[in-house]
Amino acid sequence: MPTSITDEIRRLKKLVVALERLEAGSIFSPALMAVPFLDQWVQSSRKVPCLEGVVEGHPALPDGHLVVTSEVYAHFIVEDEHFVRTLNRWYRLGIPRQEKRS
Repeated sequence: MPTSITDEIRRLKKLVVALERLEAGSIFSPALMAVPFLDQWVQSSRKVPCLEGVVEGHPALPDGHLVVTSEVYAHFIVEDEHFVRTLNRWYRLGIPRQEKRS
C-alpha cells in the first residue's frame, strides 16, 4: 500500500482517468502497445485490508447483517469516534469484536 493518502489519491486518480478513457473508447492507441507485457498469466487473488462486522444504516443491507467491507483506504479518529473509508463508502466504527482465543 502507498506510504501516504496523497500517494493513494494520485494512484486512484490515474485509475479513474484510464477507466474513463476505456469507457469513451479512446484507450486503444499505439501507446497501448508500449505497456508492460504479461505472459504465462493466470487470474489470481490477493488479500487486501477490509473489515467484517454487523452493519446498521447501510443503504442496501438490513440492520444486523454481517458484512465484509470493500478495501479499506483510510482509518482515522475524530473526537474519539473511529471512521474508515472503504472503496465503496464511509463507515463509523463501534466496538471492535473480541478475537476468540484457541
